Amino acid sequence: MAIDLQKINVKFYLAEDAVLSPEDAFRIFSQWIPETKDEVLIDVADYQHVPQGPKTVLVGHEANYTLDNTDGRYGLLYGQKATAQGSNAERLKSAIASALKACRRLEQAQDATAKARFVGAETVVVINDRLRAANAEATLDEIRDDLDTVLGELYAGASTQVEREGDGRHRFTVRVRAKGDFDTQTLLSNLGQ
Repeated sequence: MAIDLQKINVKFYLAEDAVLSPEDAFRIFSQWIPETKDEVLIDVADYQHVPQGPKTVLVGHEANYTLDNTDGRYGLLYGQKATAQGSNAERLKSAIASALKACRRLEQAQDATAKARFVGAETVVVINDRLRAANAEATLDEIRDDLDTVLGELYAGASTQVEREGDGRHRFTVRVRAKGDFDTQTLLSNLGQ
């Protein structure tokens, strides 16, 4: 039985010289709630008390957007919640594009202290549904063609390395590293966005 990918999470990392604090993210995310017309954004939550985890979460109906440092590195984590349509490749592409659009929006924010810049050559893809996608090589094998298709488009054919992380106790997670420098605008253009 084919895997039906849902609840796709995508994380892009902030550049080391970027400046985006949880307070900055809270202010900017709060502005997005009334400004965003193509999805329903509901509230912003502060989780700065969590040592390594979500710091600032913009809760939406279709997805959550999180300034996250769960793995010890700050980045923007997009978390799809609504049921996704289309093929697995289309779902992966849509989630990656949504994450990149949020990253780009943070980079373009007119905030006095925030200077966000995201590194596009590394991303993490998580399937937040252990029943649909166990964290096993068999899952990676099954979605590999779809993932490679999307990554080929995203990185315009540049060489990529895909590594599955964790074990069966964790959610299915792959870390993608591409050879070259890629900014958010370039990646969005590569995806036709």
